[in-house]
Amino acid sequence: MSISKKKILLGIPIALISFEIYLGVIFGYLTAKFFSGKKTGQSGKLKSLVFDFGDYKIHLHHWLCGLGVLISVIVLPFSPPYPQISFGFLTGFIFQGIISYSDWHKILKKEN
Repeated sequence: MSISKKKILLGIPIALISFEIYLGVIFGYLTAKFFSGKKTGQSGKLKSLVFDFGDYKIHLHHWLCGLGVLISVIVLPFSPPYPQISFGFLTGFIFQGIISYSDWHKILKKEN
């Protein structure tokens, strides 16, 4: 498992803001990297959520699921334990899904 120097340097501003958030981001990123596929289109240790909807397939990428959880935690009157680490974890989880795959933005796909 290799992580580029550029990705590590992106974490420095986060570490300056909060060490707890930084740890959460690193842990979330590494967790997503461990369970996700190595390349675009490969399935990982956990299957992607794909739903058939008429002539379309809806692919709920892990970054999109993480974003939904993050928004829910922010909007709903619910405080997770260790909020800085939790928000950092979800941010790292989302970041990994967007930066690692070229098809991260393809959510709705028409079936042939």
